[in-house]
Amino acid sequence: MRFDGFQLFSDIGIFVLSLLAAMLLVAGLVELIGGDALAALSAMVEGVVGSRQAIVETVIEATPTALCGLAFLIPFKAGFFNIGAQGHLQLGALAAVFVTTTFTLPAPLMIPLALVVSALAGMLLIAPSLVLKVKRGANEVTTTVMLNFVAIEFVLAMVTGPMQQPDSFFAESNLIPADYRLPVMVVHVGVFLAVAIIVAAGWILKHTVFGFRLDALGGNPSAAGALGMRTGATLAKAVLVAGAIGGIAGSIQALSVVFQVAEHWAKPWGFLGILAALMGRNPVGVIFAALLLAGLEIGGRNMQAMTGVPAALVFLLQSVPVLLLLAVRSTHFFKMMSLPGASR
Repeated sequence: MRFDGFQLFSDIGIFVLSLLAAMLLVAGLVELIGGDALAALSAMVEGVVGSRQAIVETVIEATPTALCGLAFLIPFKAGFFNIGAQGHLQLGALAAVFVTTTFTLPAPLMIPLALVVSALAGMLLIAPSLVLKVKRGANEVTTTVMLNFVAIEFVLAMVTGPMQQPDSFFAESNLIPADYRLPVMVVHVGVFLAVAIIVAAGWILKHTVFGFRLDALGGNPSAAGALGMRTGATLAKAVLVAGAIGGIAGSIQALSVVFQVAEHWAKPWGFLGILAALMGRNPVGVIFAALLLAGLEIGGRNMQAMTGVPAALVFLLQSVPVLLLLAVRSTHFFKMMSLPGASR
């Protein structure tokens, strides 16, 4: 008899327990430095769910993290470690700003065009890592990380050169015209687009042949090739889709939140996406993990503002749940109980 309840416990129970453990640890550290732990935790919770605006801000903050998490998760299932989502996001945002500030089209045509061009920009950035992996066996961790810096420096070159806002002292682009910005319905439309992409990806990974091939490729590449699977084509699809999703994440931020690109404009959403993917383990789980990380970040900022708690504790809040989750999931008991044939 399968221990089906264990899967629920693993996906929800451990998640909640890890968060509680992190909060207790932070509370202890706050008391250690002479602060009021109860006031600090109360300020953190209020910053996340204390008002409608706080909830909206948390959801908006989680959106790029969730998409970047998906950009890591899809190739990860095929055994490809994409650490380059931050670069895809940067280049995707730059592409969206370039298209919307250079050309004039009706908004119903311009916005989809900006999203498509951003997806192509993300694919273009990840393509060298894919080619080097397939043709030369290069380690994709190294190449994707290095391409992050290429993207960041390219963005800087553009906003201090041909795309710099005229007469501006700062390294920033022109603002996206108001007509080309994503509309707002409580939250901006980009949130709904992101959820649609993630849910669709979850269905594809679970219910299609492509999803099965990704699992087979990630589990045993040699066996997959011996069975006649076109492993190179499967890997290429997964990697290029990941680049496209990262580019779209940047486009959504540009079209709905920041409306321009500038030096140091982006938070580390690409790297937080890796944490969200490791915590969530599947596309829908990535959404909840991204909400958790965004809530901790926003709540931590409010905690710092209201109580004067050091900002370093915010990063601790984000890292401890991840470490605890990974520690639990690496135990022999967890692995055994997660097997399909596990019994009571």
